[in-house]
Amino acid sequence: MVSCGSGFTVANASCCPSLGTNGLCIPNQTLCQNRTTYVFWDQFHPTKAANQIIVINSYNGSNSALTYPMDIKHLVRS
Repeated sequence: MVSCGSGFTVANASCCPSLGTNGLCIPNQTLCQNRTTYVFWDQFHPTKAANQIIVINSYNGSNSALTYPMDIKHLVRS
């Protein structure tokens, strides 16, 4: 989903501590210091930084695996 050159250094943990199968953040816990280095906010949702990369790639068609058969830019022009 996110390329290694995107600046993310943490892809195997969430920015907010979470517990259990619901994936929600544990209340009153300390969040990660730099959210731009984390791919995931909680166990299920991407961070703002990850979402921005997904949106840019989806719009521009930078990754054809994500935008097959058509990226959003070309879909809007149709």
